[in-house]
Amino acid sequence: MLLCNKFRSDALCFECNCSGTSSVEFALVAPLLIVLCVGIVAFGSALGFAHSLQTAASEAARAAVAGLDNSERIALATSAAQTNLAANVLLNPRALAVSAGPSPADPNVFTVTVRYDLGATLLGTVPRLLPMPTSLTRTASIRRGGL
Repeated sequence: MLLCNKFRSDALCFECNCSGTSSVEFALVAPLLIVLCVGIVAFGSALGFAHSLQTAASEAARAAVAGLDNSERIALATSAAQTNLAANVLLNPRALAVSAGPSPADPNVFTVTVRYDLGATLLGTVPRLLPMPTSLTRTASIRRGGL
């Protein structure tokens, strides 16, 4: 660091003083890095939630095949989805909504839809600067009676 002597003007002393440059650069860059890190964690969490929901919907559809009629299939699918998600430590079973039934397009296809409210997770506390969904919906279908 150059020392200012008494013969230089104050303007020249200000030009040669670089002692706070790193602090100013950090203050400008740190908020962007924090938002980037929070976004990465939030996106990874949402992806993990989506994968867990798809797994629960698929397992519920598979369990529904064992039912003899639609009411038994719906009960089996709902029970299987809730059991699968109860074992998951990340998801709250109270924020889960399971709907199951025959597909309107084809009565031989049984469809299970799992909807999860993300407000019950830590993603509900993420600032709205990040575009995060408020709920996740996953669907699985399975054909009854073989091919």
